[in-house]
Amino acid sequence: MRIAFVAYGSLDQISGGFIYDRSLVSALRSLGHEVDVFGLRWPSYLGAVARAFVLGPPLRRPPANTPIYDAVIQDELIHPSVFHTNRNTGGWPRGRLLLSLVHNLRSRQPGEALAGLKARVERRYLATVDGLICVCAATLADARALGASGLPAIVVPPGRDHVTPDVDEAVIDERSRAPGPLRVLYAAAVRREKGLHRLLAALARIPDRAFTLDVVGRPASPRYARAIRGQVARLGFEAQVRFHGERTGAELAALFRRSHVLALPSEREAYSLSCLEALGFGLPVLAPSSGGMGEMIENGREGFLLDPEDRDAWARALGTLAGDRGTLRAMAGAALARYRAHATWREAAGAAATFIEARLPAARARPQAARSG
Repeated sequence: MRIAFVAYGSLDQISGGFIYDRSLVSALRSLGHEVDVFGLRWPSYLGAVARAFVLGPPLRRPPANTPIYDAVIQDELIHPSVFHTNRNTGGWPRGRLLLSLVHNLRSRQPGEALAGLKARVERRYLATVDGLICVCAATLADARALGASGLPAIVVPPGRDHVTPDVDEAVIDERSRAPGPLRVLYAAAVRREKGLHRLLAALARIPDRAFTLDVVGRPASPRYARAIRGQVARLGFEAQVRFHGERTGAELAALFRRSHVLALPSEREAYSLSCLEALGFGLPVLAPSSGGMGEMIENGREGFLLDPEDRDAWARALGTLAGDRGTLRAMAGAALARYRAHATWREAAGAAATFIEARLPAARARPQAARSG
């Protein structure tokens, strides 16, 4: 197949959504499909909406010999830039199928400003596409609730093999038996909705404060970053909390490898790539009960699914793993087993390709006119 993939900016960005996008593109290519990537400038939300009405399609027109693709996949994140032009022109670049890859609906994000407006824009956008590829069942349910109830859809969770953890049962045994505090890892952007302040409050309730915390992630808000450092100082955690900033590759792998547990008290997660990576390093995962994390881990087996606002529940879970190394070892082994059983990127891309191919015969019969929405 010939496929166009459209996203904001470059697929080389570090966040989980862009790791998913470029891993999927790479795996589709490995299966023999031709994939061209188109990048849009990343405007403000309201700026994108206004531009869509006033200036038309956001992409420069490709050369005259650009093909009509079998499928165009749009990362749903670009919806404010294309919701209007999809409806009026059928989308650009042109394809027999127009599909949306949905990580998270913008209007469903906790604390999202202008959520009502964004829900209307997303609803109009979803009415312009021919199908959905969703990263988890929870995201698909959100899209259905927003009006995409009749669209063909498939759930394609991320693959596991964009990282290759050098961890086995012997490493887990040694790490679990080693004396010392519980080594907690936080690996996400440092912004309020990811809940680092909640994690610090829960850690303050662990008996004897027997922990260390490694914070890995880009500070998304200087104000929030200052508040976090102030909280660390008030709690007297300066010697226990280390801020590493953004890390990738071998540096990030080393932090995963030496940790005991990954804690991510976000307000909501779809299907967190950092949590999937943690499983590969044999780390039990503490994650929010809202969203799609229940599709990745079983509460009490590979980790804990917790109400992000319940500080006592987070403290109890962390305290259990700090004080009971047998439970820590059992959960670490279950985490590694779950990772090994998880689909690869090649399998994920194969499922997406099969979904697309099944719809192409009917799509080829359709005229390339504007979609009615």
